[in-house]
Amino acid sequence: MKFKLFAIGACAMALAACDMNAQSPDMLKGKHFVANQPDATIVLSFAPDEMRVNGKVVNLYNGGYTADGNNIKFDGFASTMMMGEPNAMAAETEYFQFMPTVETYELRDGILTLTASDGKEIVFTMVETYDTVNGVDGYYGTYFAIEIIEKAVKTEVAIDETTAAKEEK
Repeated sequence: MKFKLFAIGACAMALAACDMNAQSPDMLKGKHFVANQPDATIVLSFAPDEMRVNGKVVNLYNGGYTADGNNIKFDGFASTMMMGEPNAMAAETEYFQFMPTVETYELRDGILTLTASDGKEIVFTMVETYDTVNGVDGYYGTYFAIEIIEKAVKTEVAIDETTAAKEEK
């Protein structure tokens, strides 16, 4: 009798351990990741409240994804079209070609591994939330907000007395 109870208990613990390793799309929501590649740093952020991603390689990008268990599919990517260093541009092109081929993901101990249909992988490291980056508040996973704020801070408006006088009349 004790052996049967032990066997049932061991089976229950084994099943529970399997569930602890299960992947859930909710694990990705609101998380930010960085992959340091030889020619570029890739930022990938998952929106906290919808199935959307955004980030930056050379250009800013965003898109959608669907996920079920450890299966994931990215689609509908759009990006800005700025030029950069040739090697970084090549890395970005490769990344944008890779993302639609991703079939599975694994998030374990802060490491996100995306695996494509051909077995190619990109490994990301989870980073702290981007609520504040370089002293800029309100940054939620995209460099776009920082660039706008930086440009606004650096932009000076010069109004001469003639312009001010015309505006008063």
